[in-house]
Amino acid sequence: MRTTIIAKKMEDNMKGRYHILTIGIICTLLIIFIPGFGLCGEKYKLTIATGGTGGTYYPSGGGVGELLRSKLDIVEAATAEVTAGSVENAQLLNRGKTDMGLICWIGVVGANLKDKLPNLRTMFFIHGSTVHWAVGKDSGINTLLDLKGKKVALDAPGSAGLVSSELVLKLFGVDPDRDIKALRIKQSQGADAFKDGRIDAVFGDVGYPNSTFMELTTVRDVKILSFSDSDLNKIYSKYPSLPKETIPAGTYKNQTADINTYTEAGPFACRADLPDELVYQIVKTIHQNQKWLTQNVHQAIGRWQFDPAVGNLAPLHPGAAKYYKEIGLL
Repeated sequence: MRTTIIAKKMEDNMKGRYHILTIGIICTLLIIFIPGFGLCGEKYKLTIATGGTGGTYYPSGGGVGELLRSKLDIVEAATAEVTAGSVENAQLLNRGKTDMGLICWIGVVGANLKDKLPNLRTMFFIHGSTVHWAVGKDSGINTLLDLKGKKVALDAPGSAGLVSSELVLKLFGVDPDRDIKALRIKQSQGADAFKDGRIDAVFGDVGYPNSTFMELTTVRDVKILSFSDSDLNKIYSKYPSLPKETIPAGTYKNQTADINTYTEAGPFACRADLPDELVYQIVKTIHQNQKWLTQNVHQAIGRWQFDPAVGNLAPLHPGAAKYYKEIGLL
């Protein structure tokens, strides 16, 4: 009898081991052959490359991180990183040094990186970085040509802002190295120099309303340059990623009329090797909570567009494509 019991226990143990081995093999095969299955029980610590603290990319990235942490069990952390801006963000993604990033595409084009980012994938369109050229109200500066001989803060090296500002200045016959005294510094530093009267103009590519430029208008009598239709058409004809944009009257203090300017369009992007299911969940969560982000983080997020056409800039991530198929856009 005792021998029978021992034999039965040995048989049960063997069955248990067999079942465990079988489950292990099945899970391994699922992880290998089904993209995203490896998310089961796995927690991700994500980083989001943004820009300087004075722009909209940083708070937008921080808000997205907060949303993902609170809504997705698979996300343990999602942290916004301060960077020099879009060009650096694209390079960080391509090298696998960050997981996601906000990118102003003109920076990528201007830096000749468009065809040198094999490991970057797109997810959706973010708001354009609306261009602000701020000058003193009574400075006599009304066009970019009037900046000749002036001290002008552009943007920091590695940023899309520096690339786009220099391209547009050259388009209107202003050489950044010869015709102006260019300061290639962070926009927040440029704003401080402008507030103190140490420079004549400051460039910013930010979503509106922007806290930095709101502060400028409370410290100085400021005018943000408004462009003619012909000038805006000239910019767009040369650089299609710089379409027209209007800053509505009343956005900034003492702004009594619309400001006709241009914006820098671009994608929310990620590393190519992020799991499909993870990216699917991220895009879905952000899209479904866009209203919350707009109301609680920054109203510029309300201009984000969830459109598979973002894949025309760089390849669309399969996880994002899965979501667009689910909602009938692909």
